[in-house]
Order: sequence, then C-alpha cells, then structure tokens
Amino acid sequence: MSSRTTNYAYYCSGHGYGHATRVSALTSHLLQLTPKPTVTIVSSAPSHVFSDSIRLGAKYRNAAVDPVISQPLAYRVDRKKSLKVLKSFMANRETLIGEEVAWLKKNDITCVLSDAVAIACAAANRACLPSALITNFSFDSIFSYLSSLYIDKPNSEPPQLPSLTPDPDVLILEPDAPLAHDELDPLADQIAQDLRNADLLLRLPGYLPFPSFSPANPLPSPDWIDLETQRFYPSVLATLQRPIGQLPLYESIPFPEGGPSKPFPRMMKDAPLLVRHPCPDVYSPEARQRILDKAGVPRELQDPNKTKVCIVSFGGQVIKRPSHSRNGSRNISTSNTPMAKPFDSGLPTPPKLDLSPHPAIERSIPGDVTPLNEVIVVEPTSFTPSIRPETPPELKMDRLRLSLKALPKIATPTHIFIPGAPPASNPSSPLLAKHNDFLSVPGSAPHSLDEFVDDMIEEEPSLLPEGWIAIVCGVAKNWGEEDLPEGFFVAPKDMWMPDLTAVGDVLLGKLGYGTCAECVDAATPFVYVPRPLIVEEHGLRRLMEESGVGVLLPQASYELGDWAPAIHSAYEKGKAIKAAKRQSGWDDVRKREADIMAKELNGWAEEWWEKLDAEEAADGLGVGVGKPIKNQTSVGFSGAVGPTVASLGLAVEPISV
Repeated sequence: MSSRTTNYAYYCSGHGYGHATRVSALTSHLLQLTPKPTVTIVSSAPSHVFSDSIRLGAKYRNAAVDPVISQPLAYRVDRKKSLKVLKSFMANRETLIGEEVAWLKKNDITCVLSDAVAIACAAANRACLPSALITNFSFDSIFSYLSSLYIDKPNSEPPQLPSLTPDPDVLILEPDAPLAHDELDPLADQIAQDLRNADLLLRLPGYLPFPSFSPANPLPSPDWIDLETQRFYPSVLATLQRPIGQLPLYESIPFPEGGPSKPFPRMMKDAPLLVRHPCPDVYSPEARQRILDKAGVPRELQDPNKTKVCIVSFGGQVIKRPSHSRNGSRNISTSNTPMAKPFDSGLPTPPKLDLSPHPAIERSIPGDVTPLNEVIVVEPTSFTPSIRPETPPELKMDRLRLSLKALPKIATPTHIFIPGAPPASNPSSPLLAKHNDFLSVPGSAPHSLDEFVDDMIEEEPSLLPEGWIAIVCGVAKNWGEEDLPEGFFVAPKDMWMPDLTAVGDVLLGKLGYGTCAECVDAATPFVYVPRPLIVEEHGLRRLMEESGVGVLLPQASYELGDWAPAIHSAYEKGKAIKAAKRQSGWDDVRKREADIMAKELNGWAEEWWEKLDAEEAADGLGVGVGKPIKNQTSVGFSGAVGPTVASLGLAVEPISV
C-alpha cells in the first residue's frame, strides 16, 4: 500500500445540476472509505448543491473551469451565444490549464476526477497525475451538435390583426440556424483532444459515444442522429449496445518529457447509476406525511387514494399556467412575477432573456384599467381535487374583451408578446384549429372577438388531471403563494429532492441525468419536455425507455399549459412499477453498487502510485521517473452488486492514432 494519502481534485461541470448531484453522490461514497481520502470539488456550480458531501468533509473551490451552453429557456439553445462563450473560453484555455496545474501541485493532489471538464484532464496530464473521466457524455459532442441541421423552430409568426399588431421592438429569439462546421469543429476537436489525456473512463448509464476514448463513432456528433426520426442511426445504436470491452480504444497520451511512464494502459469501464439516495423510510405513510407537510400540502390533500402528486422540476426554470385551465386559480398580482401575464390565452410567459444590447421594453398599465392578470382569474373559495370552480363564461368574455382592448399591443388572438421574450404561440387555439381559412387567406377579416372567446372557453387546456396536485421545485425567489394556480405548492429550498421524487406519482421536467437517475431509482414516471439541440438527450431518453417510464410532452403543449394528458399517460404506464416500489420499500442495492465503485476507483488511484513508488525505490530515481509496466490490462473494478449493472471487468487492446 502506498504511504501517500489519496488527495482528489474532483472537477464538476457547472452546466446543470445533474453533474453536481452525481459528483456529490460519488464524493460522499469516497469519503466513507477507510482510510478516508481528501476530496476537493472544483466547480462554478454553487456550493449548496454539494451540501451532502460537504457535510461529510468535502472541500469546495469555486472556479470557472468549463464553457456552458446558452439556454434562454429550459429546453431551447442559443447557438450563436453558445459559440461566443466557447470561443471566449478557448481563447484563455492555455492560461486556465496553467492555473490548474499550479493549483494541483500546490495542493498536493494525487488524482484528478472529472465530470465532463476537459481542461481538468489536460491539466492533470501536464502535472503528471492520473485522471479519470466519470460521466455519461462529454462536451465535445455537445458543442459539436450545434452544427446539426435540425432547426428548433419557434411557433409560427402570428397573423397581423388590425389594432392588435405587436410592437415591432418587442424582443424575440433569433431564428435558429446551424453553426458552420469550419468554425465549430476545430473547437470541438480541441475539447476532445483535452479529454484524450484522461486515463480512465467510468461510463455512466444514459451514455453517448465518447470520441476521445474510442474511434467507433467520431465527431461531428450530428452524424450520430437521424434528422427524420430524431433517433440514433442503427449503426451508432449498435455500437452503444456492444460490450464496452469490445470497443476499440485510443492509447494513452504520455506525460510530458521528464515525467514518469504511466503504469497502466488506458481503460473504459461501465459504471452503475450514480444517484442520491432518499431517506430509508421514504415509502412509509409517516415519511409521506412528513415530506408533504414540509411542502405545505394540507393534510386533506395527502391521501394517496384520493390525491396524486406531480413533481415539477426544471432545474431552476419557472413554469407558467393558463388561467383557462380546468385547475382553479388564485388571483395574481401585477408584481414582477413569472406567473403574471398580460394576455391570458392559455399560453406561458417565458423568462426574460438577456439579449443585449437591446433592452427589454417596459410597459405600463393605465391606472383606471384593471390589469388583465387580475381580472380574468377568479378567486375560488375552496379547492377539492374533484370539483373545480368555474368562472361564468360571460364573465370570462367580458374580462377578456376589456383586457384585449386595454392592452392592444401585447396580444393577438393566437399569440402573446411578452417584453424580453419570444412570441408564445397557442398551438391548440380554436382560432388556429377551426379558422385556418382566416390565417391562410390574405385579406380576410378576423372573426369576432366574441367568437374567439367562446372557442377559447369551449376548449380549455388543463395543467393537471382531476384529483392531482403539483409541487414545484427550483422556482424563482419572487414567487409567492398568490402567484400559484390552485393545487400548486412550492417546495422549500432545503427539500431533499430524492425524497420528493420518491413521493411523487409523476415528475414533469426536462431530461437531465440527475432527474432521470432519481426517477429510475424511485420508479417514478417522467414526463419530459424535449431539448432537441442537446445531444445528451438521446442517451437519457434511451435510459428512460430501458430502465424507467418516459412520456414526451411537446414544447407547445408545455407552453400552452396543457400538461394533463401526458401526466395521465405517464401515470397509467408506470403505476404498476411505482406501486411495486412502494410495496417493497427502499433498498440499498444502488448504494452498495456506488460503494464498490468508490472503493475500486480509490484502489486504482492508490495502485497507480504504488507502482510508481515501487519503481522509484527499485531504480533509485526521482519520484515517478519509472519504467513502464507491461501487460497490465485489468485493474480493480471486478464487478457490481445486483443484476442491473454489467460486469466492470475489462480487456481492451489500445490502438495508436
């Protein structure tokens, strides 16, 4: 056994909380080993998302160590801004790597772990340290996919109606367009080259190809996805389904001149699902009551036989609701809140976008006109899941007419125009569905406002099925109870998400590793809004299809607030496995799998230095200036617990490229 203490630097991407949840989970397992290693998490993500591992002794260092994709909405990508961010980061790449090398040496780090941070692997190699990449994808493929010919089209342009024409200065998203290969590919290739320095890949479930480890599926990543089906090409899928030990493997990149020879060849291993664990009694009636109490859900709505629970989590993105929803609504104020909207047509209010240098346009409401977001919603006196109070149709029509006349520049009968946000279309608007002759025939007169409102009342979207409540996570700070639809509750910031996911009957959000992993672990059906320009989605969707229940909710339906059909579908598909999970209770299989993973990863790092120390003693040379170890094809990672994880053994012949 090496006499040195294992001292990890664990680099975590700041793009999304999924990276943070699994980094914190594995760190927690590492810190429970004996002897206890030291782990310093390095990330631009805030420290509180690593709170469970920090409580166990993990150190934290805030640093901007990777570029991030620009997402003005939870499921849309700004390609041009993402490219600008990437170019800026890569322009400082050498400086950043140099700074990390100096920090690694100063803090006596013995091994670098990386959750998709490319410069961490490059810095580790320059510092003559072993590095392990622990992730389900890498950012070379994420950025490369921004050249995809898929166009993420916003809703169609609204008809220009007399007196309802939107202000031409209202901000909208730029049209989506692929980035040029000659501009993007060299940057993505550089990320891949930095990742080539990693000595070990622990491939998490929901994975994509890894062009930095295997030539089986090289960049550019748009070549992996069929544009028409939006699925992996059969040849790519076949590669992903092959045992990892059968994939060709790039050889190791040597340490710089004067450094030691690497004692082990490069390796790839399949890893178990890294997931945060709920409390052991999470499926008991007492735990359910405790969790729902903390979320502010009244006791009369906690009976699982009468009320179902939908967890809504978009990683900090706010949600919107239609006031025409069959879910009753509280009155909402005119304060600057994500829920306030000037025209309530069943459409969302997207969050404000930073589209500098064009400033957002502020609008004022005349003092003698009741704001629309107050007049078209009715305060119900009480709420029961099966009986929803309805506003009289004539009152809806009067108030909608008044609001449209008072605020003529904010809405058309089919669209709303929120300052600082793209136009939000109502794909299921009766005007679009029933009166397409007006929309397609030039010069035709619009139908009457009364007819439009009658149609809107007749066909209402619905946020939740009857008998459901929703608990919203990660909402903006300015949310208040007055902003929420009836039956919606806000989870406090210190709510443990694995507990809430386990209690939920369905979860609605965007596909991300953390959410997918916790839904699979808790057997909670997942309704997801697609992110077509994030290539990781294809790996995660495959994970949900093979290991859980996933139901797609189109972006238009999400924005319209018509979630109920997808929630109902997901519940019906997954209720049997959810009931079985609740009956059997929580088990520690995944915890034991992660314990083994942490133990074998730590063993790999310790054995690396044992080999180098032994050679130093044998040769009488300086630390690490040893001879290469021959014929080393398998180090640790002998297996995992349970039938859901394949053997972690490996026999791979490296290839030179």
